[in-house]
Amino acid sequence: MVELTVALHYVFDTPDDRLVWDVGHQAYPHKILTGRRGRMGTLRQKGGLSGFLKRSESIYDGLRCGPFEHLDQRALGMAIAAERLGQRARSWP
Repeated sequence: MVELTVALHYVFDTPDDRLVWDVGHQAYPHKILTGRRGRMGTLRQKGGLSGFLKRSESIYDGLRCGPFEHLDQRALGMAIAAERLGQRARSWP
């Protein structure tokens, strides 16, 4: 997951290109790469970093994710909204 996260951040122009993660723990490397490395010790603690992605925590977090969140439908909705608003959206592959 770490190597995939590094590759995604290399290929895509985050935060403009939004990454959608399946579950929170898969996004931990993403949190490190997006400026939260020094706070990883506070993960899942009161007042610390969330165990999931949170839009209020970072501009790099496109969607809050958690188990059974139907992220595929939400990601599709984001893509359709970007298209209708005339925003540049990239997908991979």
